[in-house]
Amino acid sequence: MLNRDTLKKYARLMARYAEEAILSEVILSPKPGLVDSLDAGAHKDMDIYTFLLSATSLYDGFYDFSKTGLLHEGTKQELFIKIRPIGMDIEKRMFNATGNINTHKGIIFSMGIVLAAAGYYLKDKSEDEIEHFSLSDTDAIFMLIREMTEGLVNKDFKNLPQKIKYTHGEILFLKHGFTGIRGEAEEGYPVVRLEALPKLRALKCEPFSFEEKLLEILLLLMSITEDSNVVSRGGIESLSYVKSQAKLFLEKGGIKNPDSREILKRMNEDFILRNISPGGSADLLSIVIFFGKLEKII
Repeated sequence: MLNRDTLKKYARLMARYAEEAILSEVILSPKPGLVDSLDAGAHKDMDIYTFLLSATSLYDGFYDFSKTGLLHEGTKQELFIKIRPIGMDIEKRMFNATGNINTHKGIIFSMGIVLAAAGYYLKDKSEDEIEHFSLSDTDAIFMLIREMTEGLVNKDFKNLPQKIKYTHGEILFLKHGFTGIRGEAEEGYPVVRLEALPKLRALKCEPFSFEEKLLEILLLLMSITEDSNVVSRGGIESLSYVKSQAKLFLEKGGIKNPDSREILKRMNEDFILRNISPGGSADLLSIVIFFGKLEKII
């Protein structure tokens, strides 16, 4: 069992990893349809500076998520209930930083769950065990997330017939059965756990740069993610289009293709014209980066 000072040290470490993950995602370039260091993608109300202001406003909240998990003594579902007010507070900080532009609401939800679950899992570990964080540790945290969020979709959407005004997520659930990020969490983020992280581990010994590895993972995520951000902006047809274009990129060699960056730039121009922004995939990439840092594979 870690003492209180050590618990705080690891809460700060995880918050730093989360912040680094979000900053790494936003500056990654070129990202089709997304804000990056080259342009604003399909967005007209934000750019990379908006994202940097937002990202650097989140650290204190990330620390609170981590610390809450490390100190929690109740059930997993009680932990989820406990962190929701923290999420609401950190959202306010984000909106204050960006002038009411929604840059990171989705990742606040997911990273908050991940940080709390990681803290809860690590609180009974020794410092040596934490220093040698493994694949099995990552899998155990995802199983904790499933327990924390069990029944979340039904709980959050059960009263929809009585509502008059709906959020984008609620509309997509009613029209297409999309469970969005709630469904991802309730299933323990299977796209990250079963697809993206194994790919990142496989890339560890490949002679790629950090940026190249992340671009490969992003396109993998775009090829398989049920991205509600894409659907809300361009309809269900846009989701099929994003998946097909990402799969085509990977089939042509992915980042190994000498023309890969030019292909991504053309894809970006195409997505901008179609008003497509795969923000859900970008959020999941941040989760991948976070676990990659814990496992020391990036």
